[in-house]
Amino acid sequence: MPPQDQKLVTDAVAASVAVVAVAAALGPKACHQKGGAFSSLVEQCRELRDDVPYEVQDLVEPVCDTLADGHWALTGIVAANVACYLPALANQEQWCVSKHELSHERLLRYQLAHVNATHIMGNMLTLMVVGSEVSEALGCNQFVLLALYLACGWAGGLCAALLSNGASTVGASGSVSGVIIALSVLRPNTAVQILGDVEASNPLMLLGGTLAADLSRQGISWQAHFGGGAAGCLIAWVLKLVASL
Repeated sequence: MPPQDQKLVTDAVAASVAVVAVAAALGPKACHQKGGAFSSLVEQCRELRDDVPYEVQDLVEPVCDTLADGHWALTGIVAANVACYLPALANQEQWCVSKHELSHERLLRYQLAHVNATHIMGNMLTLMVVGSEVSEALGCNQFVLLALYLACGWAGGLCAALLSNGASTVGASGSVSGVIIALSVLRPNTAVQILGDVEASNPLMLLGGTLAADLSRQGISWQAHFGGGAAGCLIAWVLKLVASL
């Protein structure tokens, strides 16, 4: 591995350890009920529908409901993706990650860029549904959830850059894939739908099913899904192991 890539990995591991340590020190956060501490923010949230790009206006209501339940990290992630949607769409060369454009900034920025409305809607709606269950499985510790999401996206982007033979990659698919696989580790009896109508809870089956679906379609980065999913599996397994001690 080239020295610059080794530094990327070393820096990411150090940052991940620091974030997990801070989150552990702060302790788990209880999820709020509807009408709780976020009630005023939720009302403001619902008023933003006409202020976001029309392609993603259907995200506003689910995002506000997610905030009402206390999952502020998920709300922030979706809001960041919506805010970056049009700027990234206008200049994707500055947002993508590839073998020739590989840095910490790119590995964060590519997660916030999407190629069209279908891409961002699919990723964000899936994230809110699955992510809320992961949040609850983590005791609603939003710092750990955020660290999990970003680490999976980082791993997905790195795999996409190093294994895709120079192709450019954008999107939160690697991050979302990691969250999905993490759910199957944290809650092994919770089935997730793959390949249309097949339900699976085993993380290896989920990862294999995702790769099979990716390889059957054009323009999908199986490398990002693989890297993000593998990271999600490993991180969730470590979190589960630590919780059992």
